[in-house]
Amino acid sequence: MNKRRQLILISFLALGLFILLKSLPDTHCALLHVDHQPVLDRGLEFCGVNEEANFYSPTDLQFPVKAEIKFNQKDGELRLAKSDGKLFYDYEIAVSHTQKVHLHLKQNTGRTDYIHIHPVSDDSGVWHFKFPEEFLKGNPGGELQAYIDFVPLRSGRTILAEAKGTWSHESELSDRVSRNKIVSLTTNTNKTGESATLRFKLSTANPSSILKLKPIMGALGHAVVFSTDPKKTGYAHMHPSLEGQEYETQPTLAFKLKLPAAGDYEIWININDGENDYLVAPLRVTN
Repeated sequence: MNKRRQLILISFLALGLFILLKSLPDTHCALLHVDHQPVLDRGLEFCGVNEEANFYSPTDLQFPVKAEIKFNQKDGELRLAKSDGKLFYDYEIAVSHTQKVHLHLKQNTGRTDYIHIHPVSDDSGVWHFKFPEEFLKGNPGGELQAYIDFVPLRSGRTILAEAKGTWSHESELSDRVSRNKIVSLTTNTNKTGESATLRFKLSTANPSSILKLKPIMGALGHAVVFSTDPKKTGYAHMHPSLEGQEYETQPTLAFKLKLPAAGDYEIWININDGENDYLVAPLRVTN
């Protein structure tokens, strides 16, 4: 092989290696070519800091994916089909916020509730998940609206999908009990289309104990916004900024949101005080 051919071969191999590296996750937050870099604070990496979230309807955005979901008593199955009908397999999806697939389940009937879980794929491309015990307890089932977000390795861009179904579960109705509570919610604006910073002051439900937030999926908390009108589908998925009040006796989490259309919404916060806990607060957006 002459030197010219060797140079051409080396160039092609280098290009191929570059493309391969560009398709691999560099952190637990996202990919090399996604503007989604972790922030180091107190020796820990946090994702999504200072990012403003938007309220999206996956159906309106028409991503090239179709989600199908099936619910059993205590678990379920999720299928994510490409535009050609083939399923997304585990090896085709990147790690984003420490997980591959994020499944948000909003319960609209039976009991008002929400969970954020992470299905695991089998060899056939079916993603399996289990309902956590705190969600099952006192929950008689009902209509579940599913929102899914994930990042295909090939494109390196987030894909959103949605599906819905009816879940049956044999249990007498009771309210979910949280170990913590929202002391206050403040915002700099309530007007649609404006950039809001939503600050939640939190504490334990027990006044004699102190809430110490621990990382969960690369952040000190996650928040999701839903409309209170089940016919108005869509959601916003937010991650807290780091403003310095996250480690106080009553920690404050700040989320940035481009406010959606006027109406009434619910904000569900998922935190970790040693275990998962969920809190909910109302949000009214005005014209």
